[in-house]
Amino acid sequence: MDDYRNIDQLRTNELAVVKKGFWKPEFELTDGQFVYAKLRYRSNFKRDAIIETPQVTYTIKRKGWFNRTILVNKGEDETIGTLVPETWKRDFNLKMDNGFEATYLYKKLFSKSLSLTNNTQGDILQVTQKAFNFKQPYTVTIDQVTQQANTPPLPLLAFMGLVIIMLRQQQAATQ
Repeated sequence: MDDYRNIDQLRTNELAVVKKGFWKPEFELTDGQFVYAKLRYRSNFKRDAIIETPQVTYTIKRKGWFNRTILVNKGEDETIGTLVPETWKRDFNLKMDNGFEATYLYKKLFSKSLSLTNNTQGDILQVTQKAFNFKQPYTVTIDQVTQQANTPPLPLLAFMGLVIIMLRQQQAATQ
């Protein structure tokens, strides 16, 4: 974790997600020069995602085999929040233990952009999927520069959005 740069030193509002590897890919959140976080999956089934930041490692995993709720853990087992998909919608509600609540949603019907919105802060970030770009398939645009005290780190929020996008792609491929 010594290779990462702290997100507080970020000087731009647009980051790229770089995909490394084909069979078991890893994703890096970068501005082209520095790496701010890394996402990898524990197995080929893509049930447990591991997010590495300079300070701490997070784990995102399903609550159970037949449960739609996704747990956000600090380390391996310390639960700090949940992602709950809404019924009959494409939205995911994020509820953190420190009181932070936000919603991941697609603002338009055929949109390639997943937005994270909060009632008090407005739009926080957007994760946009690029068509036919295999090396940098996603970009993250940070809309909100000033963050409140209980807001989770931006790399964690960006990679949770990426996990939601890949989960939706995985579900669409099975149908």
